[in-house]
Amino acid sequence: MVNEPTFAKMLALAKECSALPPDTRVVSLEHLLALKCHAIKHGDPGRVEKDVDDVLGLVSANQLDVTSSDWREIFLKYGPPELYEKLRKARQKPSP
Repeated sequence: MVNEPTFAKMLALAKECSALPPDTRVVSLEHLLALKCHAIKHGDPGRVEKDVDDVLGLVSANQLDVTSSDWREIFLKYGPPELYEKLRKARQKPSP
């Protein structure tokens, strides 16, 4: 749940997806990650592990450089500092 101004910003950047019914819009990756980070920081403690796994999966699937200033700002603004450190450390691990 977000307030109206926040929803308007998210809707403006949402995109249609051909795999979904017509007129169905999907939130941008930036907004999805911001929402997930906010949920980790302020949400139900019982969901933290799942939300962290979701963030890790989205970062990996989209090959995000979490150290870039734009992504770092999102993670630190909306999530707890420990999340950003976990993402940064995961990025440093060599690929198998």
